[in-house]
Amino acid sequence: MFLLRSNPCLSGCSYCNKALDACSGLKRFFGYDSYRLFGGEPLQEESVNAAIRNKSLLAVFPTGGGKSIAFQVPALMSGETSNALTIVISPLQSLMKDQVDNLEKIGITDTVTINGLLDPIERAKSFERVEEGSASILYISPESLRSKTIERLILGRKIARFVIDEAHCFSAWGQDFRVDYLYIGDFIRNIQKKKNLENGIPVSCFTATAKQKVIEDICDYFNEKLSLDLELFTSKASRTNLHYKVLKKENEEEK
Repeated sequence: MFLLRSNPCLSGCSYCNKALDACSGLKRFFGYDSYRLFGGEPLQEESVNAAIRNKSLLAVFPTGGGKSIAFQVPALMSGETSNALTIVISPLQSLMKDQVDNLEKIGITDTVTINGLLDPIERAKSFERVEEGSASILYISPESLRSKTIERLILGRKIARFVIDEAHCFSAWGQDFRVDYLYIGDFIRNIQKKKNLENGIPVSCFTATAKQKVIEDICDYFNEKLSLDLELFTSKASRTNLHYKVLKKENEEEK
């Protein structure tokens, strides 16, 4: 059933044109008519389409450039079409809460987070929603992957995709920042083995910080760990939405 409802047909049909169309999903969930362009290129829409086709990818978009929507649209579509769960791995607990709260404000309630900021009642409610299938997106920290409870929770659901936010942590910060990022590949491989999956679970990596060496390190990591070839969607490093201005002052009081 998952394969039937989650793979766009080549020629297109009434079902795919509605349920598996990137622009239709954007309009349905977020009310926008079109995706953002980067330097005139439709990288955001292309990354969403790659995810809908169950491809693994690495997207390098500027801060504030719509990385969240690029994985939320395919995740919500997977939840809608096949009740599958998308797992978003993020290093920042406040960011997880912020994204869940922002989605709830626009009426999207099938998103939960499990992190150290939750009290026992909130944590139990999040577990319950994942277990019963009412959650389409689960936000967790990389450290959570070492929890056997989290592992059992994930084994109980059909997994549409793993999303890794701040993916430069695989390379640029490494041991000094989040050593548990280097465990992500082993965790996914273990899940695939225990689920006895013929096809691997696709992975989407997102970052705003990626020199060529960082991109190569991320791609090499997933190729080595999971035999995945990541499709690249890379915007230019220039930030047209940022402006700098210097105001010269003579003394401390003026400053």
